[in-house]
Amino acid sequence: MRYANGRRAAALAAIACFACHSGASALAAADPPAEAPPPPAQSAGLDTVTIEAERLKKKELERQVSHFVDAVSPHYLHDSLARWRKPICPLVAGLPRDQGEFVLARLSQIATTSKAPLAGEHCKPNLYIVVTAAPRALLKRWAARDKVFFSNPNGGGYFRDLIGSSRPVRVWYRTEFTDAETGSVGPNSLAPGALGTGLETLQESGIPTFNVSRATRLRRSALQVFDHVAVIVDAERVRNVSVEQLADYVAMVGLSEINPDADIAVPSVLRLFHGAEPSTDTMSAWDAAYLSSLYSIEQASVRELPQMKTSMLKKVAP
Repeated sequence: MRYANGRRAAALAAIACFACHSGASALAAADPPAEAPPPPAQSAGLDTVTIEAERLKKKELERQVSHFVDAVSPHYLHDSLARWRKPICPLVAGLPRDQGEFVLARLSQIATTSKAPLAGEHCKPNLYIVVTAAPRALLKRWAARDKVFFSNPNGGGYFRDLIGSSRPVRVWYRTEFTDAETGSVGPNSLAPGALGTGLETLQESGIPTFNVSRATRLRRSALQVFDHVAVIVDAERVRNVSVEQLADYVAMVGLSEINPDADIAVPSVLRLFHGAEPSTDTMSAWDAAYLSSLYSIEQASVRELPQMKTSMLKKVAP
């Protein structure tokens, strides 16, 4: 059964001085001094210890945030992290109606909180969440019917890995590049100065080409964005997972490209399938901060990851 974005509105309604006291105080009462005595020498030492402890705590938090971002995010040599720039239109299939509507509502809620673009009620699906007891067979039939959906410019090995995977949740990300200045996708008209440079051949082959008004190493001229995403859930492998956990996990992997093998030591729904049995994790403050930072920082900046870490640190420890 399929549930498109049209049920989101109805389902969303359902979710809905340090002070030091010692023997010195008695002495002061018996013989009041004409002027305040100097503070005890050990007071300065204790203040120093307190300050140093706060610094150590902040340093440890910075280290944890840096490790989380580095572990969870895919690493590209020159490209930006992928995210949604076109409105997201989710579709859920393979769940009972009430559970399907809950997943839609929860996903929509997380997308809205993260400032990810969300389509209206009547839209064409581009984020597919499919729960099936036969994921391999479904993927093969799907790919045979729509070869473009699962095509990859780097070869068919990626799809073969998807078919052969034994993960409880498999994700297929199809991305494209958009002009960082105009937001347009696909080949643009070449500027007159580019004619005769060989770029015409790139356009004819369908490779996106973008005009850049100013060249700089500090900003990317093309950004990686999601065209569509498919989340395939193995029904047999998620029997011990609550619908809330599944919805939160789907939101994390559907709104951002995630390294499924990330070593995560902080609370996160991404740890859900890391053990022999599913964990009890749901969407945590770390997960929410990651998504919010991804959609708030400047995607074109070559300092995208450092900016994400700074933004996430402020959200985790305001």
